[in-house]
Amino acid sequence: MAKKKTAIAKLSPKFEPIELNGFRLTSTGVIVPAGVRPSLGQYQGTFDFVTRVHKFSGFWLADLIAYADTRPEWKKEIDHIIDAEVLDEDSVRQYRYVAKNVPPENRVEGVAYGHHAAVASLPADEQTAWLEKSKDKGWTQRELKEHIRAAARVKVVDGQAKLQGMYRIIYADPPWKYGDSGATADGSLGKAARHYPSMTIEELCRLPVQAHAMPDAILFMWVTAPMLLENPGPREVIEAWGFKPKTGRVWDKVRGMHGHYATHIVHEHLIIATRGSCLPDVPTPEDKSVFTERRSNTHSEKPDSVRAWIEEHWTRGPYLELFGRKKIKGWEVFGNDARLWTEGKPPIEVPDDDVPF
Repeated sequence: MAKKKTAIAKLSPKFEPIELNGFRLTSTGVIVPAGVRPSLGQYQGTFDFVTRVHKFSGFWLADLIAYADTRPEWKKEIDHIIDAEVLDEDSVRQYRYVAKNVPPENRVEGVAYGHHAAVASLPADEQTAWLEKSKDKGWTQRELKEHIRAAARVKVVDGQAKLQGMYRIIYADPPWKYGDSGATADGSLGKAARHYPSMTIEELCRLPVQAHAMPDAILFMWVTAPMLLENPGPREVIEAWGFKPKTGRVWDKVRGMHGHYATHIVHEHLIIATRGSCLPDVPTPEDKSVFTERRSNTHSEKPDSVRAWIEEHWTRGPYLELFGRKKIKGWEVFGNDARLWTEGKPPIEVPDDDVPF
């Protein structure tokens, strides 16, 4: 740690207080020097400056982090400059995501950084439309997210009518709704609801999956650690879809995220459930129930190897993936990524880098 601080000291100038209109802004607060009595106008100007910095500094962090990526010669020093004691790895990745996905030309003047973070996963035209509407309506960040989720739910209903056919293999990564899905103070990303429109257990149960499952079918469902024992929870969803839980696998992600109970969560469950009889077409080789594969930087993205494992052992479809984000050869994919909507066939709009568990 001492070595790291030495490197930072060489690279970063000491923070000096900002003298503004008779006020001294320090790293720990605001001081009015002895004998100084700022006027109301000076107070108002200082207050306006601080509130604007608070509201828009997220853009500065995002763009500075993104700019550093364009300077490969800084690679060795940049981690010391972007000090982990100030910004952890997840925060840096989230600021980088916003800078990349909401470039300056897509931003709306006068709208806070947190609002832009809320639309970062949407297509560019939708981003601008939502931000302009949010500005006109005076929505808070929470209100903006609620309206985006409400619009997504309409697409869920529209999409259900387009889900046709019967499937033997169903692979699902549901957009579980967490109790801590609200926004952070700075509007940064991280929790599931900031990446996709999450759904309650009741809403998931109502999806017409059973109507599209063959009498003999198998379901592979991703369940995060905090959802596993919820009541009602994943079991109710599985049964509402017409399946019975049988076994499961555990994914060791290598890179985890902070949990709430002194536990760094690096695993996620893949529940295997059946309807009727749907044993593997090719039962061997048997893979270990716990497999290790480093997670990607895309929110909630699951390893492609799991889909390949399913195809290896269940060689006959038809195959259906629910809540997917990309087209897969040989699979019908219904997901939340708006890019799929531009390619002609609208998918279900429900659930990118990382479910937070």
